Amino acid sequence: MKQVTIMSSVHPWNDTRIFHREAVSLANAGYAVTLYAIESNRKYQNEITNLTVKTLPKKSKLKRFQTWFRLHHIARKSQASIVHLHDPELLPLGYFLQKFHKKQVVFDMHEDFPAVLQSKKIAKHAFAKPILRFVAYVEKKMLQKVSAVVFAEAYYKENYQDVLTKQVDIYNYPFLQEPMSVPKYEIPTLVYAGAIHEIRGFKEMLDVARLLKMAGHTFQILIIGQVPTRLETYASDFQRKHGLEQEIKLIGRVDLSQLMTYYAKSHIGLALLHPVGNYLRSLPTKIFEYMSFSLPYVLSDFEVYQELATSTSSGIAVDAEKPHEIAKQIQFLLKHPEEQKRLGENGYMYHQVKFNWATQEQRLSKLYQSILEEK
Repeated sequence: MKQVTIMSSVHPWNDTRIFHREAVSLANAGYAVTLYAIESNRKYQNEITNLTVKTLPKKSKLKRFQTWFRLHHIARKSQASIVHLHDPELLPLGYFLQKFHKKQVVFDMHEDFPAVLQSKKIAKHAFAKPILRFVAYVEKKMLQKVSAVVFAEAYYKENYQDVLTKQVDIYNYPFLQEPMSVPKYEIPTLVYAGAIHEIRGFKEMLDVARLLKMAGHTFQILIIGQVPTRLETYASDFQRKHGLEQEIKLIGRVDLSQLMTYYAKSHIGLALLHPVGNYLRSLPTKIFEYMSFSLPYVLSDFEVYQELATSTSSGIAVDAEKPHEIAKQIQFLLKHPEEQKRLGENGYMYHQVKFNWATQEQRLSKLYQSILEEK
């Protein structure tokens, strides 16, 4: 049985893309998979045949180099046929493993790395420009040495057209979802799931709740994800000030199975990202998850987002930095349940035929087969 080692120094072991999609798919395909990733609030129960999980302690940014050295040692000693890496900070590890230790390395690119660098505060300083150019140059040189690069978004590869390494797009589409037989919440429920940050619309969602309550609506908004302490304090103060303790629910991070239940019971999905670097052209995974549960959604009006919502007729695009506009569109959906139903059904139809993991799983399997055949 061919062995595969998957590594992340940043993501928790039960990350949706890394564990639930790629690691499980490879294990089901007959590979012996060992996943090294960061510990989370849930422990792996060895429930997947051929899949072993080894957790690593979460380190501060200043101490993460300790994790890199540990992963390098593990990968170097491993008998794995392929080492699959998931973070930009692990690309040097992949370079050394392939060039000096003759490992077959797959580098999985989750984000538009050049755009992320440009969005950092330090990028605004004149002295940073040559440094960022050098980083981009080194990144491409290292990517030339690995066996394959996986892109989570199609447009990522625009920056790497001069990189001759094997490249494949594998998108973060959800598993093909059959309708769940669970009742909806008794009151209209808005749901957001993902990373929690100001630029991901956290404060706008709270303000939308305030506006909906002022307009006399009965509702609740579920915000699912790990809330930073500063935003947890902000939300608590906001709730007390506006009497929103019952309407706003901070759920915290949950595992995929729990998340699916929240989706199935909710009515409208939210994805109110700000117009920042990586977000402008990178469709959030949560949109496809909403579609898989027949949830209409309200999302940012970036060009690529609006194109998806319009072409599938499954959601509504708004200016995500204008709570009054967001609230207006949500009120429209709350007052027109038939429109909610129509948008949700359209999204689910596209999920069944196009936006599901089965289509991407085939690409992953073919990539691994091609690497092993070339070896």
